[in-house]
Amino acid sequence: MATKHNFKLQHNMRNNFLGVKTPEDLNKVIEDGDFRELVQLSEAYQDKRIVEIAQRIYDQKNRVVLIAGPSSSGKTTTAKKLCTQLKVLGLDPLYMGTDDYFVEREQTPLDENGKYNFEDLDAVDVELFNENIIGLLKGQEVDLPTFNFMTGHKEYGKRITTIKRSQIIVIEGIHALNDELTPHIRQHQKFKIFVCPVTALKVSKESGVDPIDHRMLRRMVRDNQFRGHSAKATIDNWPSVRRGEDKNIFPFRDQAHEAFNTSHIYEIPILKKYAEPLLKTIKPEEPEFEMASKMLKFLSEFDVYNDDGVVPNDSIIREFIGGSAYAAEDPETGKKTFVGGNYFLRNIQNYLKDKHDVLKEKSQEIRSDLKDIHEEFIRDVEEDHIDDVEMALRGENEKSVK
Repeated sequence: MATKHNFKLQHNMRNNFLGVKTPEDLNKVIEDGDFRELVQLSEAYQDKRIVEIAQRIYDQKNRVVLIAGPSSSGKTTTAKKLCTQLKVLGLDPLYMGTDDYFVEREQTPLDENGKYNFEDLDAVDVELFNENIIGLLKGQEVDLPTFNFMTGHKEYGKRITTIKRSQIIVIEGIHALNDELTPHIRQHQKFKIFVCPVTALKVSKESGVDPIDHRMLRRMVRDNQFRGHSAKATIDNWPSVRRGEDKNIFPFRDQAHEAFNTSHIYEIPILKKYAEPLLKTIKPEEPEFEMASKMLKFLSEFDVYNDDGVVPNDSIIREFIGGSAYAAEDPETGKKTFVGGNYFLRNIQNYLKDKHDVLKEKSQEIRSDLKDIHEEFIRDVEEDHIDDVEMALRGENEKSVK
């Protein structure tokens, strides 16, 4: 089983990369012109780890690889690179996600704000998912669903799939480490991988870089690059993200067979160029200012490195700064991104639901306002002409009567 010790072993090796152990050491590498070599060493070590994991899967003859990790861990790149190494070993993996196995819209659970909760396990059609996986493992032809987020229903006939008995299935998803997602798949067939960035750098004698802050920094850069979100929005949404992780991901990390550290010792100087200007836009009177100040203080320990060209296009860091060889085109922006169509459509669903609620409320307000205006108008007319009406009723104003 995976433990924190797995990460610690990786740290010890990474500490030997050009002697980099602190921000000061990293800044010295930049000053001496050795940053490119540091990038190459860090990337090579991480690739070596992926090769080792692929070999272990091959040796154990696992059929289903399950990958999960918290937000901004680099899960997609890890899964894609692992698939490449498994192909080298002749396993020809089928890559799958769980987004197409959501329950029908009317069955989707809601969160405390009344929005669709796609992160809850109850939002997944577990029975169909297991039925399809087992069918594939048996070599059967399976009609894999495609979930239409605009209609809220699964569609069929678009992905008729079969695999050979020698092939394996690689699944990336929030609940991948939770056995309740795969209750009908035998334990010996599964190989679980928990991914998370845990950097080796020490910012003081007592502590290193907080992995939570590290991931938020990555997410901040990614969301701005691909979604146009501000740092303020990322910080504001972070508590909700963390609640989902604490419920759906971290409780199951000890069930993983491998823990894969996705951090790179060189990445903070690369991310700083993007994150620092975003954080500086947050004003002192805003509630996110305290966190922004904390992040800016942390970043001040590092020199910026402006040349993104040193980062390979298959690096995990490319998930956040852009230019990844594994990215797909975002249907909203046209940019290459890891935030795919389903993410976009899920946001559209919640956006439309929010707009519907807002418009409904506005409509009620307008009706109420119109009623008030109408009543006020009637009162004004009556007040303006009350004397004429009374005179007419008494027959004193023949003109008014006519």
